[in-house]
Amino acid sequence: MPLGLRPLPQCPVTAGGAILRTQAAVGEAGTYCEDSLSEHLRLSGVSHGYGDRQLFAGVDLAITAGEHVAIVGENGAGKSTLLRILAGFEAPDEGTSVSHGRVGYLAQTHGLPEQFTVSDAIDAALESLRALEAELDRLEDGLAGAEADELERYGNLQTQYQLREGYAAESRVEAALDRLGLGGLDRMRTLGSLSGGEQERVALACVLADPADILLLDEPTNHLDASGTAWLEARLAAHRGTVVVVSHDRVLLRKVASTVIEVDAERRSVSRYGNGYEGYLREKAAERQRWAQQYHGWLDAMAAERLQADTVAGKMGYARQRDGDKMGFDFKAGTWQKAATSKVRNAQERLRRLEANPIDRPPVPLKLATDLRPDVAEGPALEAKQVAVPGRLEPTDFRVEAGQKILITGPNGAGKSTLLSVLAGTLEPARGKVVRHGRIGYLQQELELPQRPGLRLLPAFAAGLGGNIDEHAEALLRLGLFRTSEFHVPVGSLSAGQQRRLALARLLLGGFGTMLVDEPTNHLAPVLVEQLEAALSEFAGTLVMVSHDRALGEWFSTCARRGAGHDAGQEKAHGNGAGNWLRYTMRDGALA
Repeated sequence: MPLGLRPLPQCPVTAGGAILRTQAAVGEAGTYCEDSLSEHLRLSGVSHGYGDRQLFAGVDLAITAGEHVAIVGENGAGKSTLLRILAGFEAPDEGTSVSHGRVGYLAQTHGLPEQFTVSDAIDAALESLRALEAELDRLEDGLAGAEADELERYGNLQTQYQLREGYAAESRVEAALDRLGLGGLDRMRTLGSLSGGEQERVALACVLADPADILLLDEPTNHLDASGTAWLEARLAAHRGTVVVVSHDRVLLRKVASTVIEVDAERRSVSRYGNGYEGYLREKAAERQRWAQQYHGWLDAMAAERLQADTVAGKMGYARQRDGDKMGFDFKAGTWQKAATSKVRNAQERLRRLEANPIDRPPVPLKLATDLRPDVAEGPALEAKQVAVPGRLEPTDFRVEAGQKILITGPNGAGKSTLLSVLAGTLEPARGKVVRHGRIGYLQQELELPQRPGLRLLPAFAAGLGGNIDEHAEALLRLGLFRTSEFHVPVGSLSAGQQRRLALARLLLGGFGTMLVDEPTNHLAPVLVEQLEAALSEFAGTLVMVSHDRALGEWFSTCARRGAGHDAGQEKAHGNGAGNWLRYTMRDGALA
């Protein structure tokens, strides 16, 4: 359906992706109520999946009026699906979804026809306000001879219009477009004539134009620059209604969310955490500690039962050997022997139950291969000389000293990934050359994992690494990125987040002295990203990263100020100082 209302049951449904729902409606996907209650959204017993893959099961969730909620989890876990169910645009396989209030919903992709003009999109988003205006105009024409009930209706509609700030709707649209970098945009331009990012910003401005009670936004910062993102953060933080946002942007999460909901793909569960993003991180750390305690308690119980069974059995055998009077032994020790045998049997039964209900080993905090150092003590680890790729990378000189940490930022299409591919050797430049020293690991933005038919996760991880499969299984478990139960999942069935974790595991355990990392936080859950940053801060080798992640940029600056345990060099804005932590910006295929 197009940008605008989720239709009433009697309305026709057209193709496209719905963005905004602003009227009371009862449809297939969920129930919408106009009543103003303390509870804006509720899921009861919700289970959902696609094919034979279940995303979550038995979810009970209530979101109160005015609550600001972030939905987090790795890519493929079901965050966007959960948001669509909350919005009423997708029906759960089981359970119910109920909302109270007017809902504004932004999908990751708007799905509107390309022939729609910007004006069409705005009108569709404001359709209920336009209808309210038309009804007010109609009633105003007959006010002179109006009956009491019509006067009352007119007054009620006026109140609704004022509460929705209808008189300021146009100015809100203009302000939103301006703050999102689209000020002065010709409203008669078709959406097809705009870039993908411009289209999504128009959709966001439309959702924010008609102040809904409930805002449901899926990755709203994906196409925003720093100024637009800062404005959106302030806008959402000040929203008096309910906000539910799916986002990987940890800066946004810190500034906007009072509650975090995590969608866990491994457990197929949805969990709620209070006290904002920092509270979520603290509780996740506490969960990990409790898990470790339970695991070690299980190991201790197993050892105790084995010891008891072995000790009692040993005493029985020793007693038989010492007693020369076999008749006497049988007469005097018969009762003791029966009791001892019972103890052994009971201990073995308890051990059997423990083994039948194992507790998985908890993941340890993410770490790199032990004691990695630069492959060369001094001099360049990488040196590019006048490398160029037509239309993507201007002639560039780029030298990376051993042990340096470099962050390259810049807008999409600036040439960052192209430069990294040239440095890694996966893209041959049209001119120039790259000199490489030591072993180089490369994490690409677009993953290239082994794809042999039927290939499973563990063999894919071990491919080309040498050693035996048991050693690789133990190493992968120690890293904490996967559980044993995932080792036999076909690579082709892995979610985007699982694929990213697999590639990350191969990088972190590869023993590389130099690592080239393109958008390292893509597709990963926030807790894992925090652990990755901590691991990289301890990496003594050479590191070149490309990222648009604002929080990672803040982490990089903090490491530069602290020296991260290496030298005390300061971060250099243009990479031409003596410090270990250097930042570059790329624009139009050139480093600045």
